[in-house]
Amino acid sequence: MTPFHAQTLQLVSMIVAVTAAGISLLCWYNHRGGPGLRGWAAALLMSSIGYVLFSLRGADTSFRFILLGNAVFVAGYTCMWMGMRRFNDATLSTELMASVVVAFTIVFSALFTMAWQVDPTRGQSMVFSLVIALLAGAAGWEAWRGGRIDGLRSRKVVAYGLATIALARLVRAASLLAQNLGWIQVPDGRAIRGLMDYGVTVAIVVVTFGLVLLTNERFEREHARSIDPTLDPSLDPPLDEPEPSS
Repeated sequence: MTPFHAQTLQLVSMIVAVTAAGISLLCWYNHRGGPGLRGWAAALLMSSIGYVLFSLRGADTSFRFILLGNAVFVAGYTCMWMGMRRFNDATLSTELMASVVVAFTIVFSALFTMAWQVDPTRGQSMVFSLVIALLAGAAGWEAWRGGRIDGLRSRKVVAYGLATIALARLVRAASLLAQNLGWIQVPDGRAIRGLMDYGVTVAIVVVTFGLVLLTNERFEREHARSIDPTLDPSLDPPLDEPEPSS
């Protein structure tokens, strides 16, 4: 298998992440009640910072610098998970969400440090991929679970995109394990991981598209209720924050 050019793939991923974050923030600015848009934008912006830090790595890069880049990545995906969870549970406070982000990042840092001591070459990469897969899967589950409550069809697009990210990260971790066990050659492992990174980049576009669709679907439902107040109000999920009064 021919591996992807790592630097080019990182650059494309960073550009896509920044662009998708801008689209998400613009959509949220126009529809302040947009579900999960702020959390997703935070995840993408932090991921972009992580890509920049990753691109600055060299042969003599310190462990703390590597840990910082990965921790920023994890903090971003935790924000995304909390944003999707808050869409389903309006009682979730900002303070609690921030506490979960900090706690999860600390736990990840501890696991990452232990993995580095066991296998500095691939151990920490496996931990990172597994944690991102866990967070993306949890966010995808929140999107899917909410869709069964409020019936917003666009939630499925978001859920499928997040599930793709989780699956790609799991395959990435599995390729590292298989490479360690000698089941696959190093070039094949790199090619698999490059393909999975490309899949994550495509999935980011899908999730962003799904969140924009979800926001528009929510807005159309509210508009329909303003015309016909007899519509069932229980169909609406809680807002991320109240709409600004005119």
